[in-house]
Amino acid sequence: KDEKEGKQIEAADFDILETTLVAIREVWKKKILVILLTLAGFLVALIFINIKGNSVQYYSSATLFSAVYGSYSESNEGVAVMNRYADLIKSSRVCNRAAQSLADFNITASDLQKMVSAGMIRVGGASTKSTSYGYKLTISVYSDSEMRVLPITNAMASAFAEELNDLTGSSAIQVMDEATAYASFNTLNVFLWLLIFPVAAFILTCGVIFVLAFFSPWVRSV
Repeated sequence: KDEKEGKQIEAADFDILETTLVAIREVWKKKILVILLTLAGFLVALIFINIKGNSVQYYSSATLFSAVYGSYSESNEGVAVMNRYADLIKSSRVCNRAAQSLADFNITASDLQKMVSAGMIRVGGASTKSTSYGYKLTISVYSDSEMRVLPITNAMASAFAEELNDLTGSSAIQVMDEATAYASFNTLNVFLWLLIFPVAAFILTCGVIFVLAFFSPWVRSV
């Protein structure tokens, strides 16, 4: 009985192997279809890139910190204010202050508020929990204009610091590092998308042909 079962298992394994070989052969027989659909994936990638659009973005940052000479408690109070009121970066008061120094660039407070809402102006390092306060906050700005990114960064950092100082009635919060340089990057990784679509089309096409052949009810021979 054990010998019979062993032979049945061997026969089943052989059938699976043979069916797998048949399915692989079917994929090879339809290689022209695979190539055409892979090329179609490449064309879809080009269309996607054209629709999505690829542009250059510029990034810069400035940092704020709290320090009062000879007063540890006032410095700590400034740190607490920076963290608790980080959301003030999107307030009309902060944006109005910044817009006043950006008049030459025709940037309004409304423009700045929209940038904050879109995540193009951010405050990093802040926490509402006293155990994880950030002692140095970073104002980050993303812009599609290399002429505007530095002025916007410095204007927002200064306006934010001034507004927080008005809130506490002190001058503890200061701009530690102004933005003096910017970085640039593409909003879309063209090479990556040109690779993803054709590879996905190739794998999907081969997979469908293989599965259809493997589970086909028709009897075939290698």
